[in-house]
Amino acid sequence: MKRMSPYLFCLVIITVLVFFFHDGIMTVVNTRVNTTHSIPSPAEARPASDINYAASSGRTSDTNSAAPVPDTQKYSGTVIPILMYHEIASGPNNLYVPVERFREQIRYLAESGYHTVTMAQAEEMLRNEKIPAKTIVLTFDDGYTSFYTQAWPIMQEYGFTGTVYVCTSFIGRTNYLSLDQIKELQSAGIEIGSHTRNHISLKEAGYEQQVQEILQSKQMLEGNLHVPCLSFCYPTGTYSDVTPTIVKDAGYTSAVTVAFGYAVPTGNPFLTPRVRVPGGITLDKFAQNISK
Repeated sequence: MKRMSPYLFCLVIITVLVFFFHDGIMTVVNTRVNTTHSIPSPAEARPASDINYAASSGRTSDTNSAAPVPDTQKYSGTVIPILMYHEIASGPNNLYVPVERFREQIRYLAESGYHTVTMAQAEEMLRNEKIPAKTIVLTFDDGYTSFYTQAWPIMQEYGFTGTVYVCTSFIGRTNYLSLDQIKELQSAGIEIGSHTRNHISLKEAGYEQQVQEILQSKQMLEGNLHVPCLSFCYPTGTYSDVTPTIVKDAGYTSAVTVAFGYAVPTGNPFLTPRVRVPGGITLDKFAQNISK
């Protein structure tokens, strides 16, 4: 019998090995591929919501600039709903909450056992992870006179406090809080936060302009109220990539957006979501929105 050549013998051996080990090799390859290119969970893949709504004072919309919304379903501890109001009055769009509807909401909060804190107090609670049950924050954007004449008297009836974000160049204008009113509110326990100087779009502004709007409004408030200004609110909810850093470096401890969500200890304090209260909301829907 003719002997098989060494070359042919090696080829046969290789063929046999490939046949027997093919399944094992493919299993390893498939495992590595699936591990490297895993599909994100629905929570990880979920994009942040943009909230558009009609605005007042010549502005057409307030838009969230893709602020990340904390996944509160993953957080098992207590959260803080931060309610967002603008005008407390009857008006042409959902930024206006009628006085009687606001009274109904405040009465519901009181009867349901909620207690209010300022945004600065809430930030401290979140940072220390010590949050009493049913803590809630009432925030009011822009600094309208209706807060002083309508909202505050109702809040006083129930011993409630809150945070008003003012644009410092608007102070004393028609339909906006005067400096004397702001001082009175601050002395009574209402926190006065910054909403920039001129309510510009920080997303569109250059770095230096952002610094001026964010820092100078803080300096003006601190110079007149003689207390630290710790809380900031992004006008129209928009900001650039660098804006939260500017806010932090200016000495604020928190900044709120218009993204829907609840404040949690694991969240970024300079991208804090809120629960908007539109003018036409029913009390049932209001109650649903503040419940995790």
